[in-house]
Amino acid sequence: MKKTTLIGALVLAACCAGNAAAAAKYPQFPGRASQTLDGSWSFAWLGDADLDRLDPVSIECSDTVAVPGVFDTSLDNFGKRGTGLYRRAVIAAAGPQRLKIGGLGLYAKVWWDRTLIGEIKLPYASVDLDFTNPADGDHTLTLAVDNRFSEVTAPLFKPSYDFYAYGGIYRSVALQALPVKRIERIRVTTLDHKAGRVRVRLALAGLPDGPASVALAFDRAEAAAQSVTVAGGSAEFEATVPNAKPWTPQAPNLHTVSVSLGTDRVVDRFGIRTLKAVGRQILLNDVPLRLKGVNRHESHPEFGPVQNTHLMLEDIRLVRTLGGNFIRCVHYQHDPEFYELCDETGMLAWAESLGWGLSEKALLSLEALLVEETRILGEVVANHPAVIIAGFLNEGASDKPGSLPLYRKLAATLRQTAPGTLVSYASNRLKSDVCFGVCDVVSINYYPGWISPVSWTQPSSAQVKPFIDELALWFDKPENKDVFDKPLLTAETGCCGVYGVRDRALAQWSEEYQADYFTTSIRASMGNPRFCGVTLWQMFDTRSFVNSGEVRGKFRGFNCAGLLDEYRRPKLAYDEVQKLFHELK
Repeated sequence: MKKTTLIGALVLAACCAGNAAAAAKYPQFPGRASQTLDGSWSFAWLGDADLDRLDPVSIECSDTVAVPGVFDTSLDNFGKRGTGLYRRAVIAAAGPQRLKIGGLGLYAKVWWDRTLIGEIKLPYASVDLDFTNPADGDHTLTLAVDNRFSEVTAPLFKPSYDFYAYGGIYRSVALQALPVKRIERIRVTTLDHKAGRVRVRLALAGLPDGPASVALAFDRAEAAAQSVTVAGGSAEFEATVPNAKPWTPQAPNLHTVSVSLGTDRVVDRFGIRTLKAVGRQILLNDVPLRLKGVNRHESHPEFGPVQNTHLMLEDIRLVRTLGGNFIRCVHYQHDPEFYELCDETGMLAWAESLGWGLSEKALLSLEALLVEETRILGEVVANHPAVIIAGFLNEGASDKPGSLPLYRKLAATLRQTAPGTLVSYASNRLKSDVCFGVCDVVSINYYPGWISPVSWTQPSSAQVKPFIDELALWFDKPENKDVFDKPLLTAETGCCGVYGVRDRALAQWSEEYQADYFTTSIRASMGNPRFCGVTLWQMFDTRSFVNSGEVRGKFRGFNCAGLLDEYRRPKLAYDEVQKLFHELK
């Protein structure tokens, strides 16, 4: 057998294995040779290595680690900050390739053999690295992943963020051979949910401007020729989906679309639903939504942000059992599979790009990275009907006029990349916020009695309703034109309670104190007609900064505001919220 034929056979075998391992993932590329690179990789701990002087091939990797996986929860490197070197052998044919990295942190350099093919400064984001493989045969893929805080290599992740900065490769890695003429992306937007009318937008590569033809099929129908006009690498057309069934939380019907261009073919999944912010309501298929939700991090005490399907599905079931219908996926892009699972189960979701509590100065200095991280988020969530809100910059400096141009740019980025999704951001600047005008939904975070304001003479929960009622009156004034006629959502409210700590006097950090605060907040928000929903902070306890910063505010090094502890054991608050959520219609 000739060498090139052998290589082709081996790549095809890897392609089949990879497709089988990721059969439930969308989009799919059945026309491309593709291999999933998950599993065991060789590993070396480099500590404080200078990555600019690193020879990626000469370093001996004597350890073995899992991908996906994080090195700072392992026995040898628990809690360490530094660089881990990941390496594995890959068989690939010569030609254009795309390395798909589902997400990592906090920074990485990537080499194909000894050639640097990419540098990643976008924690959690799904990143594609395109390169040309010079020859058929065996090659070495190396990633140096660094979890050190750095204004140079990891400027988007600050040490003060209230969630732990894990080091490693959080999600799947795959290698894909690229045809010269190809379909990069299919984006489907519903025009009429009753008639099944949609707009299909294609991102294309390798085609000149002008007329072209692709093959289009919905679900299992036979493909038919579809004429398009290519302009600047994109084309769009309208179509009617045969036997269309609308997507709703109660009936989460999903359709597939297949588009072929020559030998290239892309299959993606979508739901038929319209979404609008009309006055003070969010309308899904013209039906008002009342959101009862929680904030959820990708977090587990053993695996950090690495999430398997079982864990993600169980988290959705826990929210459903709670009586909730909405999950805010904070504060970064989550695993795309989680958005898929929300689609399949009818769980409404908020997706968000990275950027937490940034000052005006930081926002302006990080503009390019923030826009790119947000663009990627929009591309990831575009066809997910469950994602009803896409957001950015949690608790940023939205009270500063100098921040407004960036907020406008980020909102425009999401409207361009995810046109069927409403835009918002969670603000703790409240009445002083000057950026609410960019939003479709106004979302606010508040913790009266727990964080601010506080009182020496009133219990924490007694301060909640007066605070919320006074806020609602301000948002109800016609002169506040940026917020007056928009839906108002509680994006965060809550307090901490430590699992197993009980006190009948409702002492701070007790389960009783937390349950009282949560139920009072829900009644105050959901009992006020100005609000369209409430999202509790948070679903379960999550690891935060350790031995630094506000140490006394992070008991055990965790944010303990979860309705469940980090192992998903319910606190008293879970049971009390469950009763209340099921009563609320």
